[in-house]
Amino acid sequence: MTREQLQDKCRGSLIGGAVGDALGYAVEFSSLSQIKAKYGENGISAYELDNNGVAEFSDDTQMSLFTAEGLLSAIADGKTFEKDLLSYITTAYEHWYYTQCRPPLKMSKSWLTHIKALWARRAPGMTCMSALQSISMSNSAPVVNNSKGCGGVMRVAPIGIFSAAHPQTLDLEHAGYLAGYAADITHKHPLSTFSSMALAMIVADCIAHDKVDREKFCFIVIDCVFKLLGLYFKEDKHLEELHSLICHTLTLAESDMSDTDAIRSLGEGWVAEETLAIAVFSVMRYIDNFEKCMICSVNHDGDSDSTGAVAGNIIGAILGYSSIPEKYRNNLELHDVIISVADDLCGISCDEQMKMRYREHKPFNVEQTHLI
Repeated sequence: MTREQLQDKCRGSLIGGAVGDALGYAVEFSSLSQIKAKYGENGISAYELDNNGVAEFSDDTQMSLFTAEGLLSAIADGKTFEKDLLSYITTAYEHWYYTQCRPPLKMSKSWLTHIKALWARRAPGMTCMSALQSISMSNSAPVVNNSKGCGGVMRVAPIGIFSAAHPQTLDLEHAGYLAGYAADITHKHPLSTFSSMALAMIVADCIAHDKVDREKFCFIVIDCVFKLLGLYFKEDKHLEELHSLICHTLTLAESDMSDTDAIRSLGEGWVAEETLAIAVFSVMRYIDNFEKCMICSVNHDGDSDSTGAVAGNIIGAILGYSSIPEKYRNNLELHDVIISVADDLCGISCDEQMKMRYREHKPFNVEQTHLI
């Protein structure tokens, strides 16, 4: 794979997630019947723009960006051990938490907090907020819950992107572990952990392969990702449950059942395993068409922005940024900032950019209008 192809796929995954998030955010709390009543029988297929002509994304993309910042800040400081990486990611999530409950303020250890648009409350998950509140109040107080909400899986794709570009630093196995631990910071149920591990590994492997068709996608998901997970978590009942669901999902995607009926049978996406299943279904069914995949992933009863975000992370990793229609690139909130972060994860950015963003924690080459 050429450097340009790798960059295109890394950009595709991060921007794809933001596209699905922004498309689904407009209908996140709407039923399918309400979506069709407003947008027509085929549902929402174009952005709902705000008064400034911007397609806003939700906390899903916000937290994905902060995942990337934590990971890359650790790398910039020469840290590669899992415990260190996780510590930096936890700190980044604390910074995100402050953007949801405090007045805008540039933080000395976070360049993302210099960006005005990220100081916006976009329906943040209550599990994330309560867990991070506990963490911010005391480093010694453990987070206690049994949540398998999708607030973990929707934010870990940057770990998979980085792994695909830097397998010598973070290989597939350890990317999975790091993603699971990153989700576990706030969501303690094993199905959240396993779904997050699976997503990061799927994203990494989809980026690593030049061409991914349905047969290859099935191979990546079942024979690579879940087989590897099975080696380390043999006979775990939660992993077996997730594995069974994803196998069923892949079969369902090749059936003649309608998109909406199939997704309805998988759930609504409020919990991690359902989010992953709906995303995998949408990708499998429309593996060669970014737009159709996005439309499929968000038009249902349920958590449309998270299912759209995760589907976008995967289909973008497969098809690349160049496959994303202009109507989804145009007007996407902080498009150029997301591209910069994707390039940082890919290793395309120059040393000076990386130094400024993640060691000195200052925005580099970001428009002044975006800054506080």
